[in-house]
Amino acid sequence: MRFSLSTLTTAILTILTTSAYANDSNEQQEKNVALLPIIVKAQESQPLGKTIYTKQDLERIPNGSKNITNFLKINPNVQFSHDHLAASAQADLKPAEISIHGAQSFQNKFVVNGVSNSNLLDPMGSGTAIYGGIAAGSQGVAINTDLLCNLEVLDSNVSAKHGGFTGGVIQAETCAPNTEIGKIHGSISYDYTESDWNRYHLTTDADQGLFAGESTQSNQKEYVRQGVSTNLYGKLSEVYAFDAYVSQRRSEVPVASGLPSPTEIEQKKFNTNIGATLYIDPNAQTKMKLGVTLGDLEDNSYVDKRRHSQSTTQNESALMFAEIDQQYGWGELKQKLNYQQIDNDRTSSSDRGVNWIYAPGSKDWSNTEQAWEGATSADIALKQHSINYELDTILNSFDLGDTKHQLSAGFAYHYDNVQWQRSKDFITHYAVTSGPTQNLYDLKGASCQANDPLCDENSTAPFMSNKVLTVFNGQYFGGGSLYKAGQFDGTYQQASLYLEDAISWNNFNARLGVRADYDEANRNLNVAPRSSIRYQPFYNDSLTFTSGWNRYYSAPTYMTDLRQSVTSLDFNLKREDQNSDWTESPKTSWNTDTQKQDLKTPYADEIVFGINSQFKNTHLGLKWVNRQYKDEISRNQIGTGVNRYTVYDNSGYGENDTITLEVNTLEPIKFKGSQHELGLAINYTDAYRSTPDYTDVLIEEELQELISYDGKIIEHGDMPASNYNQPMTARVSWDIGFDTLPLKISNFFSYKDTYEQVLEASSADKVVHNGVKIDTYTLQEIKPRFTWDMRTTYNWNITQDYSMIFGLTINNITNRNNLYASGNKQYSEIGRQFIADVSFKF
Repeated sequence: MRFSLSTLTTAILTILTTSAYANDSNEQQEKNVALLPIIVKAQESQPLGKTIYTKQDLERIPNGSKNITNFLKINPNVQFSHDHLAASAQADLKPAEISIHGAQSFQNKFVVNGVSNSNLLDPMGSGTAIYGGIAAGSQGVAINTDLLCNLEVLDSNVSAKHGGFTGGVIQAETCAPNTEIGKIHGSISYDYTESDWNRYHLTTDADQGLFAGESTQSNQKEYVRQGVSTNLYGKLSEVYAFDAYVSQRRSEVPVASGLPSPTEIEQKKFNTNIGATLYIDPNAQTKMKLGVTLGDLEDNSYVDKRRHSQSTTQNESALMFAEIDQQYGWGELKQKLNYQQIDNDRTSSSDRGVNWIYAPGSKDWSNTEQAWEGATSADIALKQHSINYELDTILNSFDLGDTKHQLSAGFAYHYDNVQWQRSKDFITHYAVTSGPTQNLYDLKGASCQANDPLCDENSTAPFMSNKVLTVFNGQYFGGGSLYKAGQFDGTYQQASLYLEDAISWNNFNARLGVRADYDEANRNLNVAPRSSIRYQPFYNDSLTFTSGWNRYYSAPTYMTDLRQSVTSLDFNLKREDQNSDWTESPKTSWNTDTQKQDLKTPYADEIVFGINSQFKNTHLGLKWVNRQYKDEISRNQIGTGVNRYTVYDNSGYGENDTITLEVNTLEPIKFKGSQHELGLAINYTDAYRSTPDYTDVLIEEELQELISYDGKIIEHGDMPASNYNQPMTARVSWDIGFDTLPLKISNFFSYKDTYEQVLEASSADKVVHNGVKIDTYTLQEIKPRFTWDMRTTYNWNITQDYSMIFGLTINNITNRNNLYASGNKQYSEIGRQFIADVSFKF
């Protein structure tokens, strides 16, 4: 069912006209608010590098995608890929990838309800569609933010308690009930948008080419995206409480098949979350939690003009947890036992991929020189199953001389079982009609064997072969490639210890800690010092100086182990003629293999300095973070010709400087019956990285080679990062509430200054340096980008126990034409976009 634009008009009018219910008493509204499962705390100063977002923040910030990373557009320490607002990808449900302080996008640690939600196997989707290539992303469960009540971001000055990251730590929690005993509360929410509610600019040549014709896989100009979520919670007694939740978001994209029948295929995407938590408080000294969170992110795709090419990718994840928190006379003891499962699977409708020469009356389903059929990717399964135990001890504070101390220590054990599997043989036959690799031959009018799918007696249309116009009187394949089914497993253990002391002395506060991690995957014992020192000259929050020196070690990426065995399953297929049997022989070329050397664990050294001040109703913060990234894993090419291969090594490195200025109100400003909360964040980033990530192939010597960059001669490894490197940004938030009208308006303004995209010059334009032509890179200027996103909600209190909330989100409200660069071309971001939602709370 397609909604027309008039539906949007109806939604807007509905929200505006519901002001007729504004006569509900303030007393009635206060009773409803008391039923929410939220503990509203007074404004308090947060440690430098830590940001907490409440349920109210999650609901009011415009976030039509309903996922964690897209919500974090409000955080000035988070960088997005340049193309994350692409007009051609608005139906996608997969969370955007982010970088914190220049770290690689998969080097953040995601945690949901205390369980790691990070993909450690292959978050970048390394390898081709035959060897892997499942771009599952950094997160397991793509959790819907409608289900969350708390989101915490640790971007710098991170405690020794946390390990397994070099970017930041993002911790999400679902909603713990805080209601009266014996009553069940909850909410049901629905949101909707579609392509007719968008505006597209399509002003560049690249846009015109991408959006020409009908909707395709790479051009989602026609789509419907909608979602529903439900949350139930309640206190069953003084001891027991629970919350349960379920949500599903889906997109439907009609794409042109390029085939006579069917001419259009309905591509579907799903993101499903299901979970529940049981809270047990047997006494005042003991608290326990048991819970599970399940996620399924599904996407199906088709290849344009290719028959039987459907493939489905699923990311099925499970997080299970048990916690116990006990208070003793000497302090507090916390224990966690968690289980994590991430299964990334790709299945195709065929186990064979064939490219024929066009033959009228037979191989003629596409109007091109070749006719393609079957799959382009093998059936691959990547599995990560983990068990984790954590113990944290927090001692009561004690005095030592003039100082006060609070010691905390912890131990963690982590077990991973990971697996790469090709579940069935996959065969490819490509139409190579001449030369030493020829595998498609002229049948010369002979007959095919009965039921031979690789032989066709129909004559081909004229085609170019070795620069000669050629016609085959029938065609058959005499060669191909076989990629056999197989499986490779790895089991790894990690263990960690940490010790930390929080020290107070007069107007000084310090947190001194050390963390030790054993990484069995790389057989390394890594010791990371952590420190943070805070000085308040006036003994209060009016002025605070903070500094820190920290080291963070990355979590392992297990595909560096499994990839080195994959090509042992590769074989060549041959037959003498169409009547002969097929024979297979192992491939002798290792140019697709990646071997593993003894690797060091990548790490980052951090220096932090910050100044915070609170004056009257204003908080001001200035922070500088410097990160030095070392021993980054990259792929290094060894050898030449058919004997070349690649190895994983620690050739990568990088550096990032981030300067952030934040100003915000501490309490709402009251003005003529309205309340206003204001925030400003200005961020400057300077980053360079020798190689994008562990999938990029390079020769180590290339990093030291001289290149011409923007007219300067530098080493290749010193070139600025090509992505997640927006130099200057500004963010402004303005939230408005009213005394007598249950209407809220939240505005988010984002400005991204001019940035320069790195482009590689053609061979004809290379610069000569010391008599030698060197690789030359130029800069393409991308104009500033400005967006104004707004979210409006109207709360209709039906009765004391029931209420409806009508919401409307408008992204890029000014419909500005913002451009971004991808490759050597510029494309448009999405224009004005409307998203309507409604919630029922009880």
